[in-house]
Amino acid sequence: MDQRRDFIRKMIMGAAGFSILPAITKAGLKAFGDAPAELYSIDNPYDGIDWTKIIYTPSATHVHIEGQAKLDAIYNRFKLRHIPISNYYPSAPYYPANKIRENNFIIQDFSVVYNPDNAIQGKERWTNAKSLQGPIDWNKIIMDPQSGWYKDLPEDLKERLPIKPGNLLYPNIPKDVIISPNAEHHSFANSPLHACAVGSLYASGNFDVHNDFKTIDHGYAAGTGLPWEKVFAQMLDKLLFKDGGGITINHPTWSGLTFDEVIKMVDFDKRVMGIEVYNDTCATNYGEPERGWALKLWDAVLKTNRRCLGFFVPDHTIGRGKNILLVPQFTEHECLKAYRKGAFFGALSGETLSFTNISLADNLLKVGLNNTAYIRIITNEGDAQKTRAKEVEFNIPLDSKGIPAVSYVRIEATDDYSELIFSQPIRFLK
Repeated sequence: MDQRRDFIRKMIMGAAGFSILPAITKAGLKAFGDAPAELYSIDNPYDGIDWTKIIYTPSATHVHIEGQAKLDAIYNRFKLRHIPISNYYPSAPYYPANKIRENNFIIQDFSVVYNPDNAIQGKERWTNAKSLQGPIDWNKIIMDPQSGWYKDLPEDLKERLPIKPGNLLYPNIPKDVIISPNAEHHSFANSPLHACAVGSLYASGNFDVHNDFKTIDHGYAAGTGLPWEKVFAQMLDKLLFKDGGGITINHPTWSGLTFDEVIKMVDFDKRVMGIEVYNDTCATNYGEPERGWALKLWDAVLKTNRRCLGFFVPDHTIGRGKNILLVPQFTEHECLKAYRKGAFFGALSGETLSFTNISLADNLLKVGLNNTAYIRIITNEGDAQKTRAKEVEFNIPLDSKGIPAVSYVRIEATDDYSELIFSQPIRFLK
């Protein structure tokens, strides 16, 4: 535990060394001093927030919840209240959650990518792929006497067919929980990317997680089987709300995504919200904790003057990684709007430390915490200010014209309990 704590502290205290179009607020049109307003604008995700009235709502854009026991643990131990369940195999939204049953997607109403050449050695895997439109009955496909392969399956698998719907997966959903559509999409034709579609009804892939029933061997994609660009367009087309939710790029370090790949994805559409800066499963389960962090990548993207929100997620664990949404009302729409706007902060545990104020007036940034902690102010030039306090002020540096001399500022804070919290970036656009 001490080693993990030391590693986390080193990561946060050393991050700066490593280290499409936003909704421009009215405050961003106000000039600092005598500088003309037309020279710059401000993208401040915390503009307009009444910190005395907002509802702090723990959420996670990437969390796998396979059944009631996991939901109970996520609710009671991890204390999430807005839960965009992000399951896969298939990558389909468990929405509405109170109607999802065991084996729910044996008959799926969404398409699957199919290419019979996949089984031929030496063939380009998805070159001739096509989408088969749902409904798709996997029992019928596998057991079809002419085109199926039931007879070739081991006896234990034959006995499981036909697969039938079972009990409700989540028979006891707490009344103070909101579950939004989401899924983790993978197996893209042109990238090792994994991505979540928060607030989207888009679905991909099939149920055969380990190819037990040989669906993959017979040409059916376990995941998207399509270029990420095409999938992103479909994800966005099926957003539940036009002004809420979007796409997150999951564990980019663990996936091995390059900086250029991430830039292309962020540039694809303003509703590609950002990257996972911390993924607990990747940080704790693979013996290489640094693979769960993407602080260096986050700052590198921000230095290009792009909008890129940072997400903090548990993935498969019930350990760490939360996004604390700042919402005026506890509704699904407001939660998804908060994600789109960036009205949230990231946290490892979300238990002992939180922001109570992040406000910008003229060139004065004010930061408040609920408890005294170590606070870092970070800009595109690195660490700008470090202090131990409960409240701090930071003067945004100005150039000779009276406009901000930095392109962004973000805040990190850590307390004596190894809690870490991260603001979203406030950007200055010239």
